[in-house]
Amino acid sequence: MKRFVLVLILLFGICLFSQTTTKTLFEDGWKIFGKESFIEKPSLPLTMIVYGDSRWGNQTHRRLVELMDEYKPSVVVHLGDMVNSGDNQKEWEIFFEITLPLRSYAFFQPVKGNHEKPDVYYNQHFGLYNYWARVEDYVFIFLDPDTGVKRCESFIRSIDLSGKIPIVFLHYPIFSGGPHGKTQTVKNLQVLHNVFRELNVPLIFSAHDHNYQRIVKDTVTYIVTGGGGAPLYRVEPIEGLLVGAVVHHFVKVDLHRDRIECEVISVNGEIIDSFTISVRSSF
Repeated sequence: MKRFVLVLILLFGICLFSQTTTKTLFEDGWKIFGKESFIEKPSLPLTMIVYGDSRWGNQTHRRLVELMDEYKPSVVVHLGDMVNSGDNQKEWEIFFEITLPLRSYAFFQPVKGNHEKPDVYYNQHFGLYNYWARVEDYVFIFLDPDTGVKRCESFIRSIDLSGKIPIVFLHYPIFSGGPHGKTQTVKNLQVLHNVFRELNVPLIFSAHDHNYQRIVKDTVTYIVTGGGGAPLYRVEPIEGLLVGAVVHHFVKVDLHRDRIECEVISVNGEIIDSFTISVRSSF
């Protein structure tokens, strides 16, 4: 009997471990539970999924993950607000259970949102704030503006981007026609626009407002993709807004040597926007 109970405990531990184990690209290697190792990374062309703000919308989130899984992405980026309360262990367990199909084979890149606070469980599972990863000539830059806008700028400038194509990911938008677009947090971040323009960043992904937006300013494309399951927010017209949609969705990003192709896919499987960005190539 004791042996049977021990086996059950071991099986439970294996199951829980499989749900929380996550491979995350980090600099030129990868991380798992804080340990660094160097293994084969994705190569071009590759498919990446980007989305945010799943929070407590578990049914919608589950359906979106089912759709994402059809594309077998090499990389999945969650732009924050993975859970509604950062200190609620049960919500984290549900999140890891829902995303397990993707995390079983894809690199999973977390961005800390405001709902990850208090961030005790975020630190336990990820512990990543400002960090970067490189895939051939693409450099993925992941920012946590809660560390300070100046610190984010310094971090971006500390990365060697010569001959590289940077793509930036953060929870809070730089520009938004959603309700958060008028907040001081977003207004403070707008100083980064000049940094992105100076460093030739072609594409920035953010969330926080629960909708979809494509905004172009000075040849820089800003995507707001906060449709991962949380209650939806309206979109109002702002300068540079090309497309806005109030719908649960994710963005499929196909990275090529000379271009970035994006499709925005709704929870119903419909393509609500698509666009291509030509990028320089030093290959």
